[in-house]
Amino acid sequence: MTRLALITFLSFAFSMPALAADLTAEFDQRHEECLESIAADAEIAYEDALIWVDDGGGRRAKHCVAMALYALGQEKQAAFKLDELAKATDGGSPAMRANFYLEAANFWLAAEEATKAYTSATAGLDIAYQNTDLRIARARAYALSGRYDYAETDLTSVLTLDPTRADALRYRADAKFKQDKLNEAQVDIEASLDLDPQSVETALLRGQIREAVRLKGVETATE
Repeated sequence: MTRLALITFLSFAFSMPALAADLTAEFDQRHEECLESIAADAEIAYEDALIWVDDGGGRRAKHCVAMALYALGQEKQAAFKLDELAKATDGGSPAMRANFYLEAANFWLAAEEATKAYTSATAGLDIAYQNTDLRIARARAYALSGRYDYAETDLTSVLTLDPTRADALRYRADAKFKQDKLNEAQVDIEASLDLDPQSVETALLRGQIREAVRLKGVETATE
């Protein structure tokens, strides 16, 4: 190899990391713009994302396709695509793949597909065992299928890792409520409302639990 050829080769080789970083930044920017465009017009965003996939947009383009599908009311298709992306060789880092599984699980929950939501959440937990969002998603899948005791167990694990999760406390209160553990449910729901006083969902559930406690007290008094 001539000196000029060697210099040219080395110059190109040393520029590769910078070039890769530039391309990553460019793709990240386009991904962000694609997601933002969904709010303006989900149909156009979906079509643009499909074109980007064909142009080599990779996981970012595929992710935008899934998000656009969800915005268009196609929860099942969106969840399926996210599951496929999480399994794919271009699915990114373990953290990225776990997040795709989380989004898939939440979309399956929106579609009321408990078994598929459970499968996605569990696959994510196989990657990121202590991910509290994935564990909450799996607990919700358990609850959707009527397995409230399993839901309670997962939510207790979440609260062991992060006692400040108001949503986990609310979901656990509901799981206990469904198992007729009214006193325990009341403790959880009050703790949840203390952490998030503005939550309408929590306030509504507290009302239901309080009414159940009241009725049980009336029944006990009349026995």
